[in-house]
Amino acid sequence: MHATILFFTFRAAAFVSLGAAVVLLGIFYGVINDELGLHRPGQEALVAGVASLIEGTGVWLVVLFIPAAQRALGLRAMIIPALVVALLYKLVHLEDWGRFEALLLLMFQVVIGCVTASLFFGRFEAAFMVAAGFAAVMTVIALIARSL
Repeated sequence: MHATILFFTFRAAAFVSLGAAVVLLGIFYGVINDELGLHRPGQEALVAGVASLIEGTGVWLVVLFIPAAQRALGLRAMIIPALVVALLYKLVHLEDWGRFEALLLLMFQVVIGCVTASLFFGRFEAAFMVAAGFAAVMTVIALIARSL
């Protein structure tokens, strides 16, 4: 596949997963009766566009230029773009977000990516286990947050 098509595919996947993660994080904060403090949808889409450019470029560089990308080295190489995206979201929502919202956003995005990839490759059991485990963890967090 041509490198440009790969780049835009990775960027589109990052944009869609970031958008879904923001929506799901907003729903989660609604469940625990808290305010996430999101900006207008256009501003959030702009932030997601810039963040997806960073993430998509990182994935593209790892897949194209690191031969061992199928092993753990590819995952370790994605730590830097993920931290840059978390920092970007933290800076954009500096007054509204606390310490954990950016990390929760990345956690939601990773789970969305894992479930989507598992479904794409036909690993329905793995997709179910990841989704069920994440739902259980988020339920415990929601119960603790609501009791505070």
